[in-house]
Amino acid sequence: MTIQSSNIKSLGPLHFFDGELGTFHGLLLETTDLLMYQMEQTLHALDYGDVDLALKVVSRDRKVDAQKMRIEAEIHGILASNLSSTTDLRIVMTLSKMADVLEKIGNEIVNLARQLQSIFDRRCGHYDAELMAEIIRIGGMIKIMLDKMTLVLETRNSNQAYKLVQFSWNCDTRLQQVLRCHLSSTLQNTVIIEHALDILHILKTLERCTGFCRHIAEHQILMLDCIDMRCRPSITEACAINNIHII
Repeated sequence: MTIQSSNIKSLGPLHFFDGELGTFHGLLLETTDLLMYQMEQTLHALDYGDVDLALKVVSRDRKVDAQKMRIEAEIHGILASNLSSTTDLRIVMTLSKMADVLEKIGNEIVNLARQLQSIFDRRCGHYDAELMAEIIRIGGMIKIMLDKMTLVLETRNSNQAYKLVQFSWNCDTRLQQVLRCHLSSTLQNTVIIEHALDILHILKTLERCTGFCRHIAEHQILMLDCIDMRCRPSITEACAINNIHII
């Protein structure tokens, strides 16, 4: 079911979660914290060439899956109960969408960890320290976005969600620059084509993570401020409505 923007605007902003909704909210916080740790460990594995650590990230995905199952059980329990208002249903549906996107981020982080083994096996003496440092910086930017999500969940304040949206666009710009440079250098040295393709897959994985983080921020803004970013307001206009300044 598609929610019309006019209906969204008629509802008040949400800032408090009680009872069962509070448990649901807590599970989302735990999942986001776990994903931050997964990303941190993956970047550490890339930085130090630690295949064993990357495999631990892959193995730990079971915990992310278990969190998703707990969230789904919580959703079913809430929907089976008598929700007190339309607002409660709105919260549940929005948080459920956020949980789905968090799972996708978790899957992408695991894909990234799996790709590291190919990177280490195929580089054959070729190591572009500057490119690897840039990949780690971009991964760090994604970790910052996850942290901003946590702040929004903890404070029920959308300020960081707007900053996350802007930050994600900045990250996208940086990714596109790295992609162009990488493709250009690959064309000049086709001997390392397999290694270059592995790097390309990593960059595209980071790009998807960035997009998923932005989607969650959009859900948070919709839930807390009743601004539907699907209507494509500029981030500047959205911030102006709520008197938010992005630095």
